[in-house]
Parts: sequence; C-alpha cells; structure tokens
Amino acid sequence: MKESFVSDLDFITELKSYTVTEQITEGCSGDKKYKLEKNGKYYLLRVGNQAKAAERKKEFDRLRMYADTDINTHRPISFGTTADRFFSIVSWVAGTPVMDMIKKDVSNDYYGLGRKVGMELRKLHLAGETDEGKDWRGIIEEKAAAFLENYHYRKAEILGGSHGEQYIRENMYLMEDRPLTVLHGDFHWNNCVVDEKGNVGIIDFSGSETGDPWYDFGGLLWAMEYSDSFANGQIDGYFDTPPDIFWPVFKFYVALYAFEHLTYCNGTPEDMQIKIVNASRMLGIFGKDFTLEQPLFRIKGRKPCTANEIC
Repeated sequence: MKESFVSDLDFITELKSYTVTEQITEGCSGDKKYKLEKNGKYYLLRVGNQAKAAERKKEFDRLRMYADTDINTHRPISFGTTADRFFSIVSWVAGTPVMDMIKKDVSNDYYGLGRKVGMELRKLHLAGETDEGKDWRGIIEEKAAAFLENYHYRKAEILGGSHGEQYIRENMYLMEDRPLTVLHGDFHWNNCVVDEKGNVGIIDFSGSETGDPWYDFGGLLWAMEYSDSFANGQIDGYFDTPPDIFWPVFKFYVALYAFEHLTYCNGTPEDMQIKIVNASRMLGIFGKDFTLEQPLFRIKGRKPCTANEIC
C-alpha cells in the first residue's frame, strides 16, 4: 500500500488484503475516496465521519437490491464503523464520465449514448419499485415552499422566475398519486460512466429516498446545456415514446430544480450570480415565459436558450 494514501486508514483491517492504488479527489460529499486493487479486480473505498455513517449504511444496503440484476453499478463488499468514522468497500465501475465525453466534443451526436443512459435509469427504477405509502405531494409541497422562500429572501432576479413559480403553484396537483421507487438521488451525466466497449455504468448514489421516478430527470438539466441529442436520447431510452403526462411533470420538476439550485449558493455575490445564470438557463428550456408544452431541445431545429437570450 502506498503510504501517502493510507496514513489514516490503519483502522480498516480489511485493507490488509487490498492495495490502495490512488486517492480520488472528484466529488463534493466530503468523504475521502480511494481506488483499491485485489487479485486483478478494482474496488472503491469510501471513508467519512461517523455522523454520516447511518446515511452511508443505507446507501450501501440499498445496493443489494441491484446485486442480482444486470444493472452496471457498484456491488456491496464490506461496511464498518468505529467511534468516529465509517468505511465502505464496493466494486469499481469502470468508465469515463459522460460529462467528460460530451464536453470534449460538443459537436458530436450523443443520442445513442443518451438512450443507453435512459435504459439503465429505467432498469434502476424498476428494480426499486415500491408500494410503500408515502405522501409525495406533501414532500414536494414542503420542498417547494423552502426553495421559493429562499428565492424571495435572496431577491434573486431569475429570467422567467415568476412564471416558473406560478407553474409550480398552479400544478402541484400533478404530484398526486405518483408511482414510487427508490431514487438514485443524484442522477446526472457525471454519475454515469462509459467503458471502452460502450457499456454504461451508474455510480455515486445519494441516499435511499423513495419518490417519483421522474424526479431523477432533474439532473438532465446539466447535460442539455451542451447536448440536445443526449437529452433526447435519455428520455427516449427510458420510455421509447414518452407519455403525454411526462412533459407537464418534467416541466414541474425543471422549475423546482431551478429554484432549488439557488439554495446551494455559498453566500458570495459572485456565486449567487452563477446560480442565477444557471437557474435562468434551466427555466429557459421552456421558453421566455415558461409557456412551452415541451422543452426547446425537443422541438426540431431549436436549441435551448442561454440565460441572456430571448426565445
């Protein structure tokens, strides 16, 4: 084991049979992550504060529901805690993040890649389907109230903000009787990887929240800034043909996601301006006044508006 990587890992006795090959610096969870090797196979080690142990244990246990499926994701290996820390070891999912692939050449057509990602997301949701009673509308009403309160408190000027807020308030009924599944929790193009054979893998689950499966489409907002073809592919891969009800529900979640984005501001004027630009761009995919029934990337020959454009 390389000393520079393992100086604080002596408490994990399981590591005696592994080699720590590198520390992974990507991500914003606050946990430390390492790549391990054992008998020619690779694994992911995550280490963090005891305060996160219960949440991380849920994520670890949740992976068991995918163990007997063909979903290309982590397989749980080992989990443990001490008085002040936790650790988890899961199988490694090889591949390059979709984000890196698309940003490397935004001129390419990524529809096929998007379809593969959508198909994997569909399999993930089907594996986690549940009949447990849950007041999804109540949960979304609470989220919306908090996000909109923050929006007004900050006096942010988002292009189309008033229209997005109106849409949320007038269409909360869409949250009634939604199907429930175990959500990925942070499904976006940087948590999807593609290996050399073109196989798509899903990584970095966030919690074990149960909710409307279409809620996981919020992360698509990051990719559609760069690739309409990928966005269309993900939706078509998930549905083949999306039902009519998908669009108003997706539109609702787009508005909600835009206002949620503002809650991650670190408090500086510079960061707030970045968040405002991003939120404006998100709302802009449904037109200047948030009035389109389908997003611009779905309309042939049109591109999503930037934050400063009038559609």
